[in-house]
Amino acid sequence: MNEALQIKANPWAEQVKGKRNIVMLYPKTGMDVGGATVAPPHSLLAAAAPMDHAGYDIKIIDMRRDSDWKASMEAVVSEESLFVGISAMTGTQVHFAILMAEFARKLTKGKVPIVWGGAHASILPEQTLEHALVDMVVLAEGEVTGLELANALVSGAPLSQVPGLGFKKDGKLTLNESAAMVDVDELLPVPWHLIDVESYISPDNYFLKDSPRTLDIGQTSRGCPYKCGFCASSSILYKRWRAMSIDRAMKAIEEPVRKFNLTGVWIRDDEFYVNSKRAYAVCERIQNSDLNIQWYSTGMRVNDFLRAKPEQLEMLKRSGGTIMKFGAESGSDRILKLIQKGIVAEQTLEANQRCKEFGIIPAFSFIIGFPTETFEEINQTIDFAFRLKKENPDAQLETFATYTAFPGTPMYPLALEYGLRPPKTLDGWKDWILDDYDETGDKLPWFSEEEREWIGNISYMSILANAIDGIGRGIKSDMWRNLFSKGLIPIKGYYGHQLKAHRYKFVPELKIARAIRKKVFYRSEETVQ
Repeated sequence: MNEALQIKANPWAEQVKGKRNIVMLYPKTGMDVGGATVAPPHSLLAAAAPMDHAGYDIKIIDMRRDSDWKASMEAVVSEESLFVGISAMTGTQVHFAILMAEFARKLTKGKVPIVWGGAHASILPEQTLEHALVDMVVLAEGEVTGLELANALVSGAPLSQVPGLGFKKDGKLTLNESAAMVDVDELLPVPWHLIDVESYISPDNYFLKDSPRTLDIGQTSRGCPYKCGFCASSSILYKRWRAMSIDRAMKAIEEPVRKFNLTGVWIRDDEFYVNSKRAYAVCERIQNSDLNIQWYSTGMRVNDFLRAKPEQLEMLKRSGGTIMKFGAESGSDRILKLIQKGIVAEQTLEANQRCKEFGIIPAFSFIIGFPTETFEEINQTIDFAFRLKKENPDAQLETFATYTAFPGTPMYPLALEYGLRPPKTLDGWKDWILDDYDETGDKLPWFSEEEREWIGNISYMSILANAIDGIGRGIKSDMWRNLFSKGLIPIKGYYGHQLKAHRYKFVPELKIARAIRKKVFYRSEETVQ
């Protein structure tokens, strides 16, 4: 291919050909508090692994952990970069991603492509590409596409040959064919050397409270075969569950435990227990090892838990899996059917009792504000949550998240039917937050302005009652962490009592909490100077 044709097929060929430096950016998410919510940037680590293995010079900057992120970017982002990659989820992270992209554009003088990946770009690739600070998008998994893109930019090969890539050419948007599904058993080890792992190790994890060194180690499987109406997993990834072999899964767990002297791990699989034989075989291997860890996974379905044999649950507990996260979602069977959860409320009550019997701590999450949901049903969910706590005092109640409709999810057409007004530009998605007030009526138009405030109050009250102590779990000092936790006891008790009594219609002091949250977490960086 002659040079003119090569540049036409790859508009970045002349500027970046031959360069090897790649910078990958992870923006703030909005609630990045200590060790409670800040996990390693696994989306970047996964995409970086093949490129790092191939000899590219990879630098990762995590805005959540780097208070002087601009200086860090100035040190590594320049006209000599091959490309700058950004991973972002829908919501506040889009806001901070735009800020980082703007600064990257300034540092590279527009001579280096800015590549967006992550959940949001995968769900809305065309709209994302329309933004001036987006040159390319990576669709779904980044391992194959990232390396193919790097090689194409170095060699000047046509971008149309890169699977899973979206790009701009002659003012037109082009989306290539999807990349092949990754064989998770063939994944390279997590390139831990690209980040400061110690900064992500929690001294007092929200779920593993007795573990002084807990780390989110990533996934041993990908995807979820279920079709919950609110979940974006199936719209982002291939609609198929793929798991590492037992040996490979154990290696993924064992290596970071030994390398970083961990006492606890979070396995962030979408659904660890799809294959019960595999799941409990991993439990048995952990139990028979000398790792001596506590651990938990992102979640387990209630019906899967009820199918588990007693000996399997005993093994689960002996292996260190003493806490189990369940998506209870609602106390209304009508709502559970609407959202295609595949369970009824009675099954969650049974699972709660079974956890009590086996000494396993259940943690239940909930969602309110679905289209057609009534406040009678919302109150039913609140009552249901407190019943779970009453029947099993060890049960943990998580927050009442507000239903947030995402494109590609099964319930999205219903939300549109009931008046959902999704943003028409990338910038508009920065306020699409799942646990904040809908002040404009764009996200929850099926409720009145007054009702939307009630829903926001419920969500905030649940944070103050059930999850606020997670903020202090990243405090390194035992003394200050304990003092912080004790100071929250009256706040937790008060809002728990108010929520239980359904006193959520007039809570004016929450306006202060909202203002602080927005100022501290959502809008601390408004412009790039």
